[in-house]
Amino acid sequence: MILVAEHKKPQHDLRAEKYLNPKKLYVPLAQHTGAQSVSCVKRGDVVKEGDLIAKKGGFVSADIHAPCGGKIVNIDRWFHPNLKRSPAIVIQCDGSKKEYSLRAGIKDLKKEKLLEIIANSGIVGLGGAAFPTHIKLSPPKPIDTLIINGCECEPYLATDYRLMMENLEEIFKGIEIISKLINPKEFIFAIEENKHEAVKKINLLINTKKFKLPKARSVILKSIYPQGGEKQLIYAALQRKVPSGKLPFDAGCLVHNVATAFAIYEAVYFDKPLIERLVCFCGDALVSPKNIWVKTGTLLSELFEAKILEFKTDPKKIVCGGPMMGVNLDCLDYPILKGSGGFLFLNRPVVDLRETPCIRCARCVDTCPMNLLPLEYAKLVKKEQYEFLADFHISDCIECGCCSYGCPAKIPIVQYIKIGKKYAPKNN
Repeated sequence: MILVAEHKKPQHDLRAEKYLNPKKLYVPLAQHTGAQSVSCVKRGDVVKEGDLIAKKGGFVSADIHAPCGGKIVNIDRWFHPNLKRSPAIVIQCDGSKKEYSLRAGIKDLKKEKLLEIIANSGIVGLGGAAFPTHIKLSPPKPIDTLIINGCECEPYLATDYRLMMENLEEIFKGIEIISKLINPKEFIFAIEENKHEAVKKINLLINTKKFKLPKARSVILKSIYPQGGEKQLIYAALQRKVPSGKLPFDAGCLVHNVATAFAIYEAVYFDKPLIERLVCFCGDALVSPKNIWVKTGTLLSELFEAKILEFKTDPKKIVCGGPMMGVNLDCLDYPILKGSGGFLFLNRPVVDLRETPCIRCARCVDTCPMNLLPLEYAKLVKKEQYEFLADFHISDCIECGCCSYGCPAKIPIVQYIKIGKKYAPKNN
């Protein structure tokens, strides 16, 4: 784990704005971990906000709903942050709105009904992995500890912080629902020490005992990267290690991001599917950073055409996500997805990143939060010896970027790891 410059000002202190009336939406069918969703509309169909437009494509998959009312004008391949063209449903928005009213009898809803609501709302993990939430809320083993992740350790991004500052009570209502589903013995709200005001608000709500929760406490963690990773968070909060090749439930834990808890609240209380989210737009190429509620499927280019965002200089780099784990984009024609927490626009000179020979300094080993041997992956991938990658537990790598960040030889280790994971044979 490493210390990195946070660069979270001034976006940490900027109240959220809204841009919820886009002209056109490009809604990809691939917005989550697992099987791509299957379109259930056709060109020419007219949809209302919240209508189902794509169904789950498999067991690990998620529904997709119309973020706005309008006409389906195309279903075609479009730009996707995975840097491949992906099928997307194109909606010409008509400006219509849907009013969401409070659901009756919320407190009486049984576990089965709650899971059904969450599954039918298309909710995925909003901390980055975008794993379908209804599956994660059905663990095959008992859970004794629920951890809500408010760390947001990626530099620049302020989405989760603003959500905690402005919608904390709603987040706690979402935590109530999660607790009812998994029945943990303890609930921990994990947050980094650099979020002082949010810490105060969290402790106040815990101490008031206003919400129906198990034994609850906050854990204030050091501001280091990648503190927000599930396995790192579990160890920091509970000193429990998740075994290699295993998942958090194997350590009796379940981790959910604060934005996911908020989405669960909206789905259960208002029958509102996941069709919009708070996104942080920042970087020195912008006139000013902003935190904005946007509809999924909104193109970055529309935000600039509508003067919601403005460049003071042409950016030398556009990143979907943060600087450590984000993906470099080549234009503004990319849509905002369910899992898009932030976009970074940088005007800094491009650093010479030409790879040079490894000097065997072992910095990649020292900084790896998973205690792996990152350089071995690069060596094996270069030689196309993919069959040996599993021997070094490549599946345990969380692709946090610590190894590449500290490498004096500028070896793009994470890129080699991504290639390795694609071609490595799976363990039986």
